[in-house]
Amino acid sequence: MAKSEWSFKSAVELSAALIAKKVSSVELTQDAIDRIERHDGKVNAICVRDFDRALSAARDADAALARGERKPLLGLPMTVKES
Repeated sequence: MAKSEWSFKSAVELSAALIAKKVSSVELTQDAIDRIERHDGKVNAICVRDFDRALSAARDADAALARGERKPLLGLPMTVKES
């Protein structure tokens, strides 16, 4: 089972890595998608998968970061509980 170096980092650590250009939002998002695809069959936690929109938002976040924008959680992949 593959695990990336980003799998268990905190939001603070991931944000710092994004700003330092050690990783992109697209890379973090693809890593999260890969984890979902690898594990969610057993866990069944993600009921709505919208990976295309997630990757589009990640590209937008990378562009914003490149322009120097800094906002809390900008570029970090996340899920929201579907009720």
